[in-house]
Amino acid sequence: MKVRSITKNKGKPVIGLSPKDSLDKAVAMLMEHRIGSLIITEANGTMVGILSERDILKILDTHPEQWNQMLVNDAMTPNPYTCEPDNTLEEVMNKMVEHNIRHLPVVYKGKLEGMLSITDIVEELLKKAKFENKLLKNYIQNWPDAEQEI
Repeated sequence: MKVRSITKNKGKPVIGLSPKDSLDKAVAMLMEHRIGSLIITEANGTMVGILSERDILKILDTHPEQWNQMLVNDAMTPNPYTCEPDNTLEEVMNKMVEHNIRHLPVVYKGKLEGMLSITDIVEELLKKAKFENKLLKNYIQNWPDAEQEI
């Protein structure tokens, strides 16, 4: 299964901010949209980073009094790992595990096409497992009796 099969059905736009936006605004957007990361783009639409819940927690830990006066640029992860629509779910899961990340921007020919989260992958794998389970149960239920084979 390919990344494209997940992103084409998501239907949600990628939520993002500018590096010059405040961390207060970033937290508000994460909460409002119930998401775990934001894409950070320049005015021309060029992706320059990603801001995750983990990035915000790092800032809260290191700058507890100043965090709400800081900018997205101070906390974001620049040049994030990405994937492409034709990557397989296995490739993407390996990348996420290897780099201990939960969100991957989906980029095609330099253009941001979507965002893939670990939840998206788990949901897709769960759907597949349920479908296969249903097929197997149906197959077993319709198993020919040994006497009928003779």
